[in-house]
Amino acid sequence: MNYLKQLLQNLKHPAGIAGTLIALLIPFLIYLAPNCGAKDLIQTLDLRLPLPLFLFQMVLGLFLFATLFRDARSFIMEHLPAKKYLIALGIIAISATVFAGIEIEARHRVQSDESVFLSVAQNLYHNQISGTCDEGEFQNGRLDCYRNSNSFKTKGLSFLYFIGMPFAGSDLHWIFGMELAFLFLTAILFFFAVRAWTEDDLLSLLSTVLLIAQPTVLFQFRSASVEPLYILLSAFSLWALRWAYERNTIRHWLFVALELAFFAQTRQETVFCLLAFVAVALPKILDRKDLKAPAFFVTLSLFSVPVLLTISYFQGYNFQGGEFSAHGHFIENLTRNWEVMTRPLNESGLLDNPFLSSFNYLFLIGFIILVIQAGREIYAKKFGTYTKIAGFLLLYHIQTYVILENVSGDFTIEINQRYSLVMMPTMAFLGALALRSILYTAFFLFGFSNLKNNPKVNLTAAVLFSVAILGNTASYKQSFNEDIMYNRNHLTNEEVEIWKWLKAQPQKPRLFVYGRPWHFVGYGESAIHYDRVRALSPDSLEHLIDKYNGEVYYIRGLDCWDSKTYHAKAIEHRIPTTCDVFEREAKLEDVYSVLITNNYWVRIARLKAKHDYDPANLFQFGFWQGTPEKKELIVDYVMNYGGNSPWNVKLVLNGDSIKSFAYRPGDASDTLKGPVLKPGYNKMEALISDSTTGEVIAVATDFRFFRFDGALQMNLMSPVHNTQGWGELQVNKSIDGHEFTLASRHFKDGFGTHAPSNTEFDIRGEFTRFTALIGLDEESLCSDGVSYTIKGDGKVLYQSEKISLEKIDTLDISVEGVHSLVIESDPLGSKDCDHIDIVHPTLYPKLKK
Repeated sequence: MNYLKQLLQNLKHPAGIAGTLIALLIPFLIYLAPNCGAKDLIQTLDLRLPLPLFLFQMVLGLFLFATLFRDARSFIMEHLPAKKYLIALGIIAISATVFAGIEIEARHRVQSDESVFLSVAQNLYHNQISGTCDEGEFQNGRLDCYRNSNSFKTKGLSFLYFIGMPFAGSDLHWIFGMELAFLFLTAILFFFAVRAWTEDDLLSLLSTVLLIAQPTVLFQFRSASVEPLYILLSAFSLWALRWAYERNTIRHWLFVALELAFFAQTRQETVFCLLAFVAVALPKILDRKDLKAPAFFVTLSLFSVPVLLTISYFQGYNFQGGEFSAHGHFIENLTRNWEVMTRPLNESGLLDNPFLSSFNYLFLIGFIILVIQAGREIYAKKFGTYTKIAGFLLLYHIQTYVILENVSGDFTIEINQRYSLVMMPTMAFLGALALRSILYTAFFLFGFSNLKNNPKVNLTAAVLFSVAILGNTASYKQSFNEDIMYNRNHLTNEEVEIWKWLKAQPQKPRLFVYGRPWHFVGYGESAIHYDRVRALSPDSLEHLIDKYNGEVYYIRGLDCWDSKTYHAKAIEHRIPTTCDVFEREAKLEDVYSVLITNNYWVRIARLKAKHDYDPANLFQFGFWQGTPEKKELIVDYVMNYGGNSPWNVKLVLNGDSIKSFAYRPGDASDTLKGPVLKPGYNKMEALISDSTTGEVIAVATDFRFFRFDGALQMNLMSPVHNTQGWGELQVNKSIDGHEFTLASRHFKDGFGTHAPSNTEFDIRGEFTRFTALIGLDEESLCSDGVSYTIKGDGKVLYQSEKISLEKIDTLDISVEGVHSLVIESDPLGSKDCDHIDIVHPTLYPKLKK
């Protein structure tokens, strides 16, 4: 404490006091402003100030580094390891980069977050605004942004994209190559950072190998996430801090302050770790009464303003959902995350999560060693190496506490696993400390203590450890190939499939209508929200479609899936009603559809026009009946649209056309001669078509059961036995209690079951035929497929092929003489989501002569 007081005495001069006050006032006033009625000012500054400040920071930083270049080169040479270590480092860095580039697909892994960085970059480049362009059009080389919003994300990564856009273009797919280059640079910088502080080649190389060999790290460097930039800048910050610590000039400390301020732009929580760097710097910048300390404080505070504005504007922002509050989860998340990070391989032999258990146990051993050694030093009243390391890491990981204290620190939520990268450099260092200690302990136990000071032995050990660590990671090649990190993330897979379709199309201007338009804007594609299109008049929409030569596409994706929140700790903005209404109001032409993670369909359709009617409500059947003997059918119906329309209606019974007439609004009843109803289920359809184009604009369908000739609805019978893989047998509803939906067609009568299942009926030998429609219900889309078997008195009467979501199996078999009729179903893979519908099950008796 006396030492700290002595240091602070060197701040007692006009520049020191003024600089310290200014440095403290900047964050204080920014954070206070929204609470004093100045939130609008903070909002404006958050959108307008970051870009000029970043540009000034970049120019100043480059200027300082240029003036210090010779000294930087000299510093590097002073801390250069033996040549063989440099060769080993180069091979390791190149190997990891090549492995990641070949074995891991370059793709988004947290689509919502990463697309925000892209959209902000487009807005910075075209409009000099550091907010997300939520929707906009690219026209004549500029972005007309229709809605800007303040980004909850930091802006550092977006600024780097902005810097690259004049050279690499505004189609930001090039960023994946940049992130891969970051991996190589991180390996080099992390090695030199550790070595600059420890002068230990073995420890430095092992730390580097452990870091870049972690699956989580490799996956993130093949994404567009901000965490790789975080690791890169954390390594550079450590190296620069040592450089300034040794040289101790105002220019060096100004450069470090600029670099740390940009490091703070990676994640909001990063500002908390700056305290660790300041603590290390204090003994040097306060060694005398000069300008080093005030210049360092003011520079760090001033150029941290962009992230401070973001924190201030979003203070109190409740972005967590469900029954959980935003805070208070530290111990809970710490426990859960350890379980996630040490989970064994799954049943398929793949990594269940992108973490290696061995790495985590090495970290734990290293952590225990650090605590014991630091404890010894403190007990001996020495402020030694281990105490200093422990003190720095304790301050540095205040940010980790902030992350784990929040719901966002729960790694059981897949998208949060990327936050582990904040901890990875420290875990790698402590893991390396554990490996070195194990090696030296082995030397001691076998009587070779002198070998730990032998450079050749250390190099050999470093190489062998490195080969083993990298080889272990490479052995999980299949896990990397199958994208086990976030491979179930809906939005990410949705984006991959959309771009797969788009890349196969001729290159031309297009406009996309989507729930998250900024996903497209980020890549330089025009996109607007459903609501903006719905607000357009038919004429305005026609003009918009003409402007793009018909290349306007509606995309129904995740947000249109349903209204259910699938994780209690997250808010998911689902808008199915908006999408349903949009589809009723718009004339669409389907061009592509794909099933995403076996959970929902993405639909891409060309937007043709807008209409003022609901196709599903144009025609409704009322009561209809008839008898086969009279060959007569009575049918009531209602036509609801009151506008002028050149439409025709064609009535179709069981596939045969029975009447055509002009569409007229109102109620009607027809008695039709000639149509013959059949025993069992009859299907009546009304096909409404535009008489000018012949296009069918709507189809109304109704089913009705007729008991002619003793036909029996099987769903009126009770089974004598039923077992199934999940839930209970449902009558006239799906296993989840919904109306039956098979291949997008809706039905009301039947059974809902779940594979594997066995359902037995006693039909007493009284029937000759059994018919049904059998398929997988679309309420759950993640089935691997099923098959089913019909057995009569123990004999197989019918064995189906694979039944998938798109297929309805039409069953019509003989059951003559059968007493026990059994319907069995079997999953083809996992039983998850095998929701089977047995629709319109009908038994036909022997006809009496």
